Amino acid sequence: MIKFRDLIKKPWTWTILPALLFALPFSLQAGWGQWLGLSLLLYLISLIFTYKKSVWLAFFILSLLPSFATSLISQLHSGRAFSSLDQVIFFVIFFVALGLSYFLARRRNIIPPIAVKEFPLGKIALGFGSLFLVSLCVNILAQVLGLQASTENQEALNSLAQVIPLGIFAVQTIFAGFFEELTYRVGPFEVLFTKNKILAFLTAALLFAGMHSPTDLYSWLVYGSMSLVLTTFYFKYRNFYLNMAIHMAWNFLGISMTFLIK
Repeated sequence: MIKFRDLIKKPWTWTILPALLFALPFSLQAGWGQWLGLSLLLYLISLIFTYKKSVWLAFFILSLLPSFATSLISQLHSGRAFSSLDQVIFFVIFFVALGLSYFLARRRNIIPPIAVKEFPLGKIALGFGSLFLVSLCVNILAQVLGLQASTENQEALNSLAQVIPLGIFAVQTIFAGFFEELTYRVGPFEVLFTKNKILAFLTAALLFAGMHSPTDLYSWLVYGSMSLVLTTFYFKYRNFYLNMAIHMAWNFLGISMTFLIK
């Protein structure tokens, strides 16, 4: 049986109380639920630093910068068209986030150097076909169950497409495949849980689905099935560039269909 004295020597116990106390002032008016939720978030962030996994947090923040930039510029202009300066600002932020993410991943030897051999066309086609198949199955199931075949995340993207330049929207959507695969697939396997593949798999699958803000059964099916396919491919091949190519190709199809339908 583990003794209390031995338990408090574990690094993961050191930040439980500070997280609970720090979250308290920000949750006094919101109730126990928000207090515990904020405490959990702070605790998880503290664990990242305690176990020297802060590079993942850097990937996470960098992955959000392009979408944060477009949202902020759109709000500042109240939906008006982006100026040339706005577009320059976006692309500067985008390329800085892209370059820093790649630099950090290579500096830590988390991913190999980019090379043609890292993009096997057969496996890319297999991954793309798998995503197409599960998407088809999800839509058939949605029709059988009478579910609304739309997600709030997709509607938000469609709304965003109306107020930002097509080039920026396309770049942001397609290159989400780079940022999301590095953060939500490579991160859990190569940074957070290097010694526990099962925990890494579960974390990667749930993180990706959760970050797309599913609000109902249909959205969970859409993003959950996509996440399972991409996580399975990374679990099997451990090839960031393969996953990135599959993801970017799928996003390219999605954005193409969006504009073709319109």
